Amino acid sequence: MNILIVEDSDAKRESVSALIDKNYPGHNLVYALSVRSAIDILPMSDPGLIVADMSLPTYDIENRERGGTPRPFGGIEVFDHLDRFEITVPVVVVTSYPTLGDGENSLNIEQLRKRLQLDFPSNYLGVVYFDSVYTTWESDFLDLVHPILYK
Repeated sequence: MNILIVEDSDAKRESVSALIDKNYPGHNLVYALSVRSAIDILPMSDPGLIVADMSLPTYDIENRERGGTPRPFGGIEVFDHLDRFEITVPVVVVTSYPTLGDGENSLNIEQLRKRLQLDFPSNYLGVVYFDSVYTTWESDFLDLVHPILYK
């Protein structure tokens, strides 16, 4: 199975990849660093699972480039694309922020869970709070993906 990991942080992408490889070896991991690259790679990768950050730049940032506008809810653009083109694939959101956005547009993790479940029931699988200091995120993540990856 192809697993699309949409993550612009090298450290978080490597942590998620290592966890999947350790617990579910044999899957093909495909990477996107931004909303645009995730949308571009979807048709070619035909993923059985998407693991996406919520806070993503609009496009990949190359070396020596200041590029890609950061979007606190960039991951929702990935969900929107899936919904618009009627692509049904489970998506797990892995975020390092306990609150996303700012001001009146901010959502805590529980509010984000409810919004994604309500707006994208065909694709939403869950939200995991990633904290590199603790390993509780790992068991939360594995609990969500186990029914999909253990086949």
